[in-house]
Amino acid sequence: MPITVVTITRTRPGLLARAVRSAQGQRPPGGFEHLIVIDDCLDTYRSLRELPEPPANVRWLLAGRGPRDVSGPGRSSRLRNMAVRICRSPWIAFLDDDNEWEADHLASLLECAARTGHRAVHSQSQMVNADGTPYLEERSPWSEDEAEGRAEYARLRAKGVVEPGSCVRRDRLDPLGVPDPVIEVDTGEWLLARELLLEVPFRDSFDARDEAERIGEDDKLAMDLRARREPVSCTGLPTLRYYLGGYSNNFSLSFDSTFSWRE
Repeated sequence: MPITVVTITRTRPGLLARAVRSAQGQRPPGGFEHLIVIDDCLDTYRSLRELPEPPANVRWLLAGRGPRDVSGPGRSSRLRNMAVRICRSPWIAFLDDDNEWEADHLASLLECAARTGHRAVHSQSQMVNADGTPYLEERSPWSEDEAEGRAEYARLRAKGVVEPGSCVRRDRLDPLGVPDPVIEVDTGEWLLARELLLEVPFRDSFDARDEAERIGEDDKLAMDLRARREPVSCTGLPTLRYYLGGYSNNFSLSFDSTFSWRE
């Protein structure tokens, strides 16, 4: 298969089923395989094994945990890197278990990669609340402090990333040398060459500053691609439906009883 879709999941089989349905709606040339990495959760593993007719292009594996393993961006990075190593497709996309794609997501990314010759291409996104309604608040959902969130929204509005009355985010990766750059590409927006991800794996070390600034594994990957001047192209299409409520933008509820930003 030319593309492997990687989904990391743990204790959310209902959301995972929605993500799988979304992936199965994709029709990229040559097809794709969907690799689901289950993070040490037997209930989710059993829910997949008990499917009466699982899609033929879906496979899954159960990744056990050691005594020091916890949920968080470091664990997610290690599981993503493991998936990259074991798959053999030339292209890899990531669909988090709580998000969805529009039907043309993979096809439009593959077309962009073929047209540009770039090893890193991405889409843009639609921000939605947990119930699927558009997120229209003029505030960055990744800022716990309201004033900081509204200031960041104003900055991104001036940069053309967000627009009042719209849930679309025109994410991008500004090159080196651009003042006050935009470095905003979600993991679910990328289509990346496997060889590139072997050269530039997800970083799995996070500290107090990362926690305070909500810097996740996708942020560090974008920083690393930018620092090495990797050519990047964008489809200009908001084909990722990003559902709010994950660990990077949930400030009131525990994401996972084992969760820790720092290990």
